[in-house]
Amino acid sequence: MFEYLESERLTYRKFKEEDEAFIVELMSDDRVCKFLPGKKGYPLDTCQKILNYYIKSFGYQDKQRIYLVSTKEGEPIGYVGIQIVKEFDKYEIFYAFKPDSWGFGFATESSLKMVDVAKKSNLKELIALADIENDASQKVLEKIGYIKEDQINLWDLDLYFYTMKL
Repeated sequence: MFEYLESERLTYRKFKEEDEAFIVELMSDDRVCKFLPGKKGYPLDTCQKILNYYIKSFGYQDKQRIYLVSTKEGEPIGYVGIQIVKEFDKYEIFYAFKPDSWGFGFATESSLKMVDVAKKSNLKELIALADIENDASQKVLEKIGYIKEDQINLWDLDLYFYTMKL
């Protein structure tokens, strides 16, 4: 269930081992990782661990799903998903996209799709975390219905903590 999805301009599917080159390209880019733990691109072994996590954790507790996001033309541009944040025992929507796909509304479109998936998975609340310097993500989260609740420090990052009732 939920293994392949579509929205207006995008497709979403489970990650596969064959997606390694894309994950390495995406997650080794300093621009993509600027607001993630470590604040710079990840080495190959970390990218491989990320991919393995995305593959193996799909459907965790029947609610976690992390998707490869592609244009309808088939070009992979990022990832989006719903995952558990163990520190809060709550699910979050999270995403990352290639820099050349920034500014086209893909984060908003894909995040709205994840809100729909969360509702169909019977989740009642979602959280989100955004680096306090990441204005673009803050705008996306607020646009799709999140409410900023607090500022926290987690994983050596200063973050805004958001909630959304479903």
